[in-house]
Amino acid sequence: MRTKKNIITGEQLEATKSLLKLYKTVLHNVNNRLYDLDELTYVTTRKHLTDLVGGLVEFEIQDNPGTFNDRINSCYKSLSLLEMIGESVVLVHDYPDNGRLYYDIINLYYMGISDNSHEDVMEMLDLTRATYYRSHKKALECFFLHFITVLKKANYTFDTQKLLNEYA
Repeated sequence: MRTKKNIITGEQLEATKSLLKLYKTVLHNVNNRLYDLDELTYVTTRKHLTDLVGGLVEFEIQDNPGTFNDRINSCYKSLSLLEMIGESVVLVHDYPDNGRLYYDIINLYYMGISDNSHEDVMEMLDLTRATYYRSHKKALECFFLHFITVLKKANYTFDTQKLLNEYA
């Protein structure tokens, strides 16, 4: 008789789902904030944000430089989170036991351009309902374990509540 072993706790599983669900929203918000910051820098310096950052040019913003720095910092944090999520998903893809399937589930359900339902993803991957949900859980577990590794490499800790409070 097989015993069922949970790799991660229910709270960690829910936090992972929440984090992945936030991916599209954070990406959208970062893109909008960067667009706004680019407009602001162009209006005040006649240079685009990429020119200023890429060339490491010092400049002064006329309207409240503290706020501008806070906005840049916020974008940096969000971009760092997106980068770590992306790196983790690539590691899931390269995972030897069904990594490609787990990657496809995460990519199609959480990260794709379309808002696919579980049923849509099941159909796209030609999986039965039971196989899909079993694989979906394993995909989340695999992502979580890789995400923890990426966070540790970047000297971060996984504080579930803090992460959800900051990006929810």
